[in-house]
Amino acid sequence: MSDESPPIIGSKAGPGGDIHDAGLSPMDPEGVPDGYPEDLEQWIEVDQGHRIWVRPIVPEDIARIVYAFEHADIDTIRRRFFTAAPPTDRAHLEYLANVDYTRRLALVAMDGEGNSVGIGRFEATDGTDAEVAIVVAPEWRRLGVAAALLRALEDPGRSRGVTRFVGLYLPENTAVERLLQTLGYGGRRMVDGIAELAKDLVDPPPVASPE
Repeated sequence: MSDESPPIIGSKAGPGGDIHDAGLSPMDPEGVPDGYPEDLEQWIEVDQGHRIWVRPIVPEDIARIVYAFEHADIDTIRRRFFTAAPPTDRAHLEYLANVDYTRRLALVAMDGEGNSVGIGRFEATDGTDAEVAIVVAPEWRRLGVAAALLRALEDPGRSRGVTRFVGLYLPENTAVERLLQTLGYGGRRMVDGIAELAKDLVDPPPVASPE
């Protein structure tokens, strides 16, 4: 996981940016898929007075994903996929853009003109765990977007039966490590050269007192 990485979106549009992808999919989509959680649409204020529009991903956003891969720098790709070559086959792109809004949920963030700012997602793994992933456009980094998206995923995850979020990242990615720790992630461990931090979304059951 990375604040510049996972699943998908990240454009070079943003404060001071000059590349725009607002026309690739609508801010307020019509004909949304079954189960689309409209209640997750919201404006969120981030640092320096900026506001971002956040909504669940829709299949039309595949155009934003393709655009993001075409314009992403190698370091962003490596931090997300742990390789310099992202999976860009059509099947994988379709997978990223199509979720069930229950076991797999992604939130797309845009600026006021509809340009991509970032995306956050969780994907359920084993049991009630889910892996989280965040990508933020370069010009929007260090403005609190990654933290805002991670927080925006917590209540939906909790209400969908997820009890723990897990973030994976390259061990040298100290910025992501600090971000996750600030948000309450802990229990760092290494698995096959990849660092992992986790956060419980529900309080542990009380320990019974001895009689």
